[in-house]
Amino acid sequence: MKRIHATAAGISALLLLLTACGGGDETGQGGEGGGEDLVVAVPVPLTSGNSAAAQMMLNSAKLAVKDINAGGGAGGRNLVVKEYDDKLSPDESVKVAQRAVTVDKAQAVVGAYTTIEGLAIRQVTEPRKIVFLGPSTISPAFLDKAVYTYRVGHDQRDYPVQMMELLTKLGYKKPVVLADDGPTGATLFGPIEEAAKAAGLQPAATVKYALNATDLSGPIAEIKRSGADSVIAIGSSAADAGLAMKTMVEQGVQTPVLGFSSLIAPDALKIGGDAYTKLPAIYTFSNMQPSKPQYQEFAKKYADEYNNGTEVALVEQAGATYDAFMILDRALDKTGGDTDGEKLAQALDGMEPVEGVSGKQGCQMSYKEGHSAFKLCLVAFKFENGKPVEQAG
Repeated sequence: MKRIHATAAGISALLLLLTACGGGDETGQGGEGGGEDLVVAVPVPLTSGNSAAAQMMLNSAKLAVKDINAGGGAGGRNLVVKEYDDKLSPDESVKVAQRAVTVDKAQAVVGAYTTIEGLAIRQVTEPRKIVFLGPSTISPAFLDKAVYTYRVGHDQRDYPVQMMELLTKLGYKKPVVLADDGPTGATLFGPIEEAAKAAGLQPAATVKYALNATDLSGPIAEIKRSGADSVIAIGSSAADAGLAMKTMVEQGVQTPVLGFSSLIAPDALKIGGDAYTKLPAIYTFSNMQPSKPQYQEFAKKYADEYNNGTEVALVEQAGATYDAFMILDRALDKTGGDTDGEKLAQALDGMEPVEGVSGKQGCQMSYKEGHSAFKLCLVAFKFENGKPVEQAG
């Protein structure tokens, strides 16, 4: 696969070119609703190493819109999903976001699987005062100086705290971080090492690799030489995660692995194959709790809509995408269907805390203290018999 690389300057240059060609103004299409249909853009990486997760996000968006419209719409307006394949590329993300707001007249955006896409999309939406809800992007950079951009999930700085609590509980002493060079991997390995030291652990030096790698034999060999008793895998690509698990088994690296939910996403499991039964243990952290009543209701509804009633293991971003639309629905009800960015942002900032599909049971989503909906509400899982099993605590 091609390695993804982008700079702010490169994205900005492309953005200027597209603006010149797109014909849209800088204020977007906000304003009073008047009962007209409201287009919501959903950019996700349908062509990527996260394609299965992307499809679940898109399906969840359509399911949410079906429910909202059946209940009378959002602020009296029917929502319409307009889907885009951003290909997990910053350049493509800019292109589809530009097309969404200038050609397709999207008045809100819900989507992006990674920080790579999120940072590119918000360069289009923020200047136009268009609300952008991200169900998956965890990097702090996603919300840096943001006014109209919101996260329906956790800031990545929540992960080190909860990861160290689990490692300490399990008795591991010398973890090693395996990090890609994407926005999350490049910025999170340091805080994880610091959290490990603060917890009294002795982390080995972080092992790094290129995002969308085709060969991880070198990095895995480095892990083997480190003498680590556990691996903390952080990266943006599920395909990379599966390849890492497979390569660990091939090289005889028999240590437990802990990381994001992408470790056990469909694309990871497809590539990793039987490595998932041969490694000692795999632990993940997710912004979801399958035993939670709200989640169970959503999972059943999803199964009925897309899988003939048979429930499937959903990625955490599915529930978060559904929640993003429900949050947008609440805000639009508050504004009477008006998509003016200032009014929508004010409605979101003042939204009363609410428990949704995603997050740990009892945790509520709120933007009163910032633009991240959750704080320290991740749930730990152990992958057993082909499915994630909730861990107590």
